[in-house]
Parts: sequence; structure tokens; C-alpha cells
Amino acid sequence: MGKFDAEGVKRLERMYGSPAIVEQRARTRAALAIQPGERGLDIGCGPGFLLCEMAAEAGEVVGVDASPDMVEAARLRAKQKGLLNTKVLAGDASELDMPSSSFDFATAVQVYLYVKNVERALAEAARVLKPGGRLVVVDTDWESCVWLTSDPARQRRMLDAWASQFAQPHLPPALPRLLARAGLRLEAVESFPVLNLRHEPGSFSAGIVDMLPRIVAPLGIDPTEAEAWAADLRGRTGEGDYFFSVNRYLFRARRPA
Repeated sequence: MGKFDAEGVKRLERMYGSPAIVEQRARTRAALAIQPGERGLDIGCGPGFLLCEMAAEAGEVVGVDASPDMVEAARLRAKQKGLLNTKVLAGDASELDMPSSSFDFATAVQVYLYVKNVERALAEAARVLKPGGRLVVVDTDWESCVWLTSDPARQRRMLDAWASQFAQPHLPPALPRLLARAGLRLEAVESFPVLNLRHEPGSFSAGIVDMLPRIVAPLGIDPTEAEAWAADLRGRTGEGDYFFSVNRYLFRARRPA
């Protein structure tokens, strides 16, 4: 799985506070329909935003993440919110160190795109769910990204390099088949855009503009070109000069009773 250092955690925390990602978490919780007293698992919990929101509705929520910095950030967030019904552990989505049939629900939000053996990860999620338990997966297909730019060829090179960091950059079209192979019954699918019409600090796309030049430099993109790309987008401040959209896909599946 992908791992994040302390600076990466801070960037994600800024992005996770953006209105589009706040709405994404609300959609995720709505799809789960958490009942009081239920026990949940947040696979790849990151800095713990969704973990804490689910814990406010459930009996207990366990988070797991491959990054020690993410684990620390999630634990701190839960502690600051006074949530005693949370537990955050270091671990891998492909090897969940948890008993079978132990959770009423599980989530994996923007996680499986980092997982090389996604079939095994889905099988693990199915294993730890109780019969009748549900899994909500949210992921992105970066082919859906639309970004207004003065240089489309440069934009394509940047986005191709960005996508190359992921193990599964185009996962959503395959998920119905993969969920079925894992023994899960697909119940619902929805798509929704992350849409920014302005380059605003704290927005999702602004976060990508900030971090993408650092990410693509080791992937064959000239740093000067990357900074020129970022400067172009940051300079689009006039009315109608900025447009960013990428589709997120939400899948709700259930382990048969």
C-alpha cells in the first residue's frame, strides 16, 4: 500500500476538510446506514476523519493504516474528540490481522487504488465481515479527470505520471466483478464529481496542485515543466478561468447471510 510521511498527512488533512470531501464522507455514511451498537472497520483510515464520524454513530470503529504517521494522526484526532470507542492499528489491507466475521460494516475509501493485490484485499474485507455485513468502497478512475489548462499535452504528461504512482489507477470499472469474486453481493453503485470552479486554498484540486510536482519529479517529469504546470493553474483567477472535475465511485456490497 502507499505510505505517507508527516508532511503527506498534513496535506491530506487540508484536502479532507474541503467541501467536496466532506460531502463524500456524508455519502459514505449514508450508504452504510450505521445502526447504534454496530462494530465497524475503516480500512486505510488515513488521518481519521471518517473514522471519527462513524464512531459518533456506531458502537465501536477500528481503523487500520499502513502509514505510522496516519495511525498517529487518527489516534490523535479520536483522542481530541473524546471518542473512546475507537482503536487505530498499523496494518495492511491485504492482510487484516483480525478475526473472521467480526464486523458489521467496513469501509475502504481511496485505499484500494494503492493496493497491488486488490483481489486479496477484497477477500480479506469479506472475511472479517459478519454474514450480512456490508462494505462500502469509494475510489477514483483518473481517466475521468477534466482540468482546464493552457497546455493540454503537458497536462496529459502530468496526469499520466500522477496515475502511474497508483497500483490501481482505473479500478472502478473492475470493482463489480472483483467484489463478486470476493463473495460479496453488489447492492448499489453511484458516481459523484469532485468539482472545483476556482483555485482556492484548501480545495481538493489545490491540494493536488501543491503536491503533484513533488510526486512526478521522480517519475520522469522535468521539475521546471511541473512548476510551470502548477503556476498556470494557480494563475487562473479570473471568472470562468478555472475548472477541475474528477469522478468518485461508491460501491455498496454485502456479505451474504
